[in-house]
Amino acid sequence: MMRIGLILLLLSTVALAQDDLQDVLQELFGKGLNAFNKGQYTEAVELYSRAIALDSGSTNVRFNRATAYMRMGRYGEAKDDLDRILAVRPELLNARMQRAVVQAEMGLLVHAMDDVTSVIQQDSTFPKAYLFRARVHRMLGTDLRVVCADLREALKLGDSTALRFMYGCP
Repeated sequence: MMRIGLILLLLSTVALAQDDLQDVLQELFGKGLNAFNKGQYTEAVELYSRAIALDSGSTNVRFNRATAYMRMGRYGEAKDDLDRILAVRPELLNARMQRAVVQAEMGLLVHAMDDVTSVIQQDSTFPKAYLFRARVHRMLGTDLRVVCADLREALKLGDSTALRFMYGCP
């Protein structure tokens, strides 16, 4: 009987510690979000990093840290975070799209094209993906007709910014 009491006490202590951990994680995430929204990207990265140290499996925190790294021009670190997210959650289209942008900034245009094309294959109604793919096509020197086809698709899906990039389109 005493053994069962000790086990129950231990389990309730573990449950309490989990609740406390979740509270700390939420607080760090919230403070990181506030810092990010104020343009304080270094502080946001520090807060997100502390949260990741406590729970390395949090894809939301890691995604936000990758976004902060991007704003700071630290593309390698952003890509590392996005790679880790996609290794465990390959279906996350926003992470794949974000990685495509990072890869383009790093000059990894073929990899960027692979990721953005994968996004379009999984969600053909994502206008920003068509717009971005058109941009990568231009950077790669792809035939203008291919670029224009993606711009037209983005426009058809409701992204009027595509009009700004349609110069030279027949």
